[in-house]
Amino acid sequence: MMKLTYFDFSGRAEAIRDALRIGGVPFVDARVSHAEFRALRDSSALPFDSLPVLELADGTVVGQSNTILRYVGGLTGLRPTATGEALRVDALLDSAEDFGGRVSSSIRTPDEALRIALREELVSLWLPHWCRLLERSLAVDGKGWLVGSALTIADLKLVHWFDKLTNGSLTGIPTDLLHPFPTLTTWREQTHRERAARIRA
Repeated sequence: MMKLTYFDFSGRAEAIRDALRIGGVPFVDARVSHAEFRALRDSSALPFDSLPVLELADGTVVGQSNTILRYVGGLTGLRPTATGEALRVDALLDSAEDFGGRVSSSIRTPDEALRIALREELVSLWLPHWCRLLERSLAVDGKGWLVGSALTIADLKLVHWFDKLTNGSLTGIPTDLLHPFPTLTTWREQTHRERAARIRA
């Protein structure tokens, strides 16, 4: 059985957990503390000194959240098999990491003035820009999904990003940031409905 190791919160692992559950793939959902993570890192057990990691049944340990998500998406049918659609999914996953880096920079900085400035830039420039790009992606197929006509790992990854951005935990980022983007709002609601229905099933 596979083992997915991450912290006890959503972060970069929740889309992977979702995909495995939707696909009916049994796995060990190992959730570790920060102290346990440091011990794993210091023991050289983590390929890139970071989480999540996925340990396969043969003992192979795979790092990097997007790599794991693509692999799991292939196992569960949540990554398209058509080359063009698969590449679009991969590009969306990478765009989320690019954008996420900007958010992470505003979280990691110990300088309060810099944090405020970074959040202001996110709200005024980068968030609206990214939302417009995603609405453009939604318009390509016109089926309500980021790629193609069904839920993919791109939808799962990005919906959790927006959950983080709008849950009120990031000071200076408004919880109603999607209000000017009705297509994206509808997509988010649809993704959560589909995700919940398929995980329950």
